[in-house]
Amino acid sequence: MASDSDDEIEIIKKRKLLEMERRLAAMKKTQTEAPKKVEEDPFSIVKRRLIGRGPEVLEAALSQYPKATMEVVKYIANLYRTGKLNEDIPGEDLYELFCNLGMPVRLETSITYIKDGKRVPLSQKFKGKGD
Repeated sequence: MASDSDDEIEIIKKRKLLEMERRLAAMKKTQTEAPKKVEEDPFSIVKRRLIGRGPEVLEAALSQYPKATMEVVKYIANLYRTGKLNEDIPGEDLYELFCNLGMPVRLETSITYIKDGKRVPLSQKFKGKGD
């Protein structure tokens, strides 16, 4: 009689062991099939949606107002992720956004004119070197 109960206990142990192995295999399978989605960097989301002088404006804003610019970038990236914003952002609109937020972005500009098929900076014209 003791051997019958020992046999039953061994059968129950084997069933439990098989069940635990199945659960472990299922967990490993789900972990390998669906790795955690890595969220894309907000800066790269926004940067690839900029057109015209947009990347230049963004870089200038980032160098002049780093913390505030990253907050704006995070907000714009969130708008893209949620689908509330779908179109590309021209540089002029981005510049206007920063100005409206109280962050006037200083961009490097130059005025040139064409003389004899060459592009000459206006500063040379004033110095008398471009005549």
